[in-house]
Amino acid sequence: MKINKLKKDIKKQREINLELFNSIPVPSHKDPRNEKAEAILKQWRDGSNKLKGMLRELQEMELANNKSINEHGKDQNIFINGFGEATKRNITCNSYKRTEKRTEKEILKFIS
Repeated sequence: MKINKLKKDIKKQREINLELFNSIPVPSHKDPRNEKAEAILKQWRDGSNKLKGMLRELQEMELANNKSINEHGKDQNIFINGFGEATKRNITCNSYKRTEKRTEKEILKFIS
């Protein structure tokens, strides 16, 4: 799976970024602008940008995977309740089901 490989790469990149971050030297009186750390900071920033891109790609892949599961998987039973709210919860009351069927029949008779 490409998603699993990407997750492993993300974990590896996080470890690399953590090592780089911990190796950044602290500014001192001799080097107040911390010029020794510029090379390490550049590597750390590049790694962070790479990590953000990988996380974005993983999120897009998981979203696409979830959409394909919903399209081909179980039926999404969404309906609008009496308050105008969309819900996936099934109505178990028989009188509600009878009234709903009766209303549908009346609407179909009116339309045709």
